[in-house]
Amino acid sequence: MTSSDTEARGDVDLDVGFTLGLDLPFERSVEWAADVGFEFVELLLDGRYARERIADRRDAMRGTLADAGVGLVVHLPFTVDPGSPFTPVRDGAVAEFTAGMDFAAGLGAETVVFHPSSDAWELGWTESERREFVHASLDELIPAARERGLVPCVENVVSSYYDATAFPELLERYPDASMTFDTSHALLAGMDETEMARFCREHADRIGHLHLVDTRGGDDEHLPVGMGRIDFATVFAGLADADWSGTATLEVGTEDYDTIALGKDHVEELLAAV
Repeated sequence: MTSSDTEARGDVDLDVGFTLGLDLPFERSVEWAADVGFEFVELLLDGRYARERIADRRDAMRGTLADAGVGLVVHLPFTVDPGSPFTPVRDGAVAEFTAGMDFAAGLGAETVVFHPSSDAWELGWTESERREFVHASLDELIPAARERGLVPCVENVVSSYYDATAFPELLERYPDASMTFDTSHALLAGMDETEMARFCREHADRIGHLHLVDTRGGDDEHLPVGMGRIDFATVFAGLADADWSGTATLEVGTEDYDTIALGKDHVEELLAAV
């Protein structure tokens, strides 16, 4: 790196949070998040935290967040298929996502994450048809989020369409959408870290949220930053070039608080060196 590169580079200003694992109790986890310096938690509306299961807890949960000074990002359930080829099923997915957005807004969230994916049978439906099924849902969901005061951060997935390599097409089609950039998904879609940095640099104005996920490669392992093979320093350099700021979730597959905190420590060390 030359001195001119260093002078030209900006900062990366991250509000860091973590995914609330399905076995983590909400109140205790929010209080712990505040104690160790996390700015928010990301809540997946599935399993024990499925919207209908916690509907009567919404006001209490919002109070817990407010008392702790901890923010919230909501992830809509990824097992619901917005790209179904069957219209009643797709309509049901849109209805559930929209209800999830209402719930997220009621909790005080500003960002909602969801997948632009289709589980349609690959032998029965062409890739073009499956994309159109996804578009049919996004045509409704992106305006629905904006109408509720939410930023729709659509996530790059690992599939033959709307992975990170094809995501610019989605961003061009939906100018009101923002993006959740998932590092593990990008790697598994064939992007190396230099390509991730370039993507973040070129599309920084459309990236509203990050999923900082490490992996050893071959599978989406949901490891804390520093426990896999991803060179996050390179990715952060791309964000720094764009002077990017926003929210970043440590989307880790653990309920161990110490392990979650270790990932946060690694992120802070890397950012200090950018």
